[in-house]
Amino acid sequence: MLDIYSAYIIRNPISSIAVFITVLPLTLTIIRKAFHDKSLRLLFCYLVIKLVIDVVMLYFASNRTNNLILYNLSIPLFYALLGGMFYFKFAGIAQRRFVLASIIGVFIFSAWDLVNSNENLSDLSEHRLVLYAKTVEGVLMISLILLYFYEIIKALQIPNLLTFPFFWVCSGLLLYYSSLIFLAPVLHYAYTWNNQMDLGITESIPSIFEILCALLFSIGIYHYSPKDYAK
Repeated sequence: MLDIYSAYIIRNPISSIAVFITVLPLTLTIIRKAFHDKSLRLLFCYLVIKLVIDVVMLYFASNRTNNLILYNLSIPLFYALLGGMFYFKFAGIAQRRFVLASIIGVFIFSAWDLVNSNENLSDLSEHRLVLYAKTVEGVLMISLILLYFYEIIKALQIPNLLTFPFFWVCSGLLLYYSSLIFLAPVLHYAYTWNNQMDLGITESIPSIFEILCALLFSIGIYHYSPKDYAK
């Protein structure tokens, strides 16, 4: 059985690295005790759940079993955790309400998109990626990040952004979602389980930016210090 997994990892090195590199920011979070911060605690939960889902998806993929349902279901869950980080960062009531409303909206929209993209939900072997939900998630996440950057620049309360953990977290998310926002709809048509379209290097783009995102997370978490961490 290990031969099957190792063969899959060798055939798909970039996507496999994207799975296991999550261990790096997870380990740093534990070492630096970054989960004492509410936002980074949600990030920690996101990383744990992401690692579990990614490993299960790798297991299914190596055994030639359709795993796209896990990807689809993870979209609203991941947005709730990542978007929830900004709930604790925004001071304004309007911004916090927007975060909560967007989380609820993504859950509802993702459910509709799941049904709309799959005529027969009970047939998991023919399950397809959602068409719009990932793009909507990306647009909302980028909006939250830019709004947060605007808030911290306007407030001028952070002396050095390069040592501010959440700046690196936001930078990683901005990089990842910016790369995916236009690619996500294409993946709906390309990633059909039995007839996958060959996209060449384009297929590796999400994994490459996922790796970069994890590295930026790690840099941010490394800079975390409970004593002088700016709220």
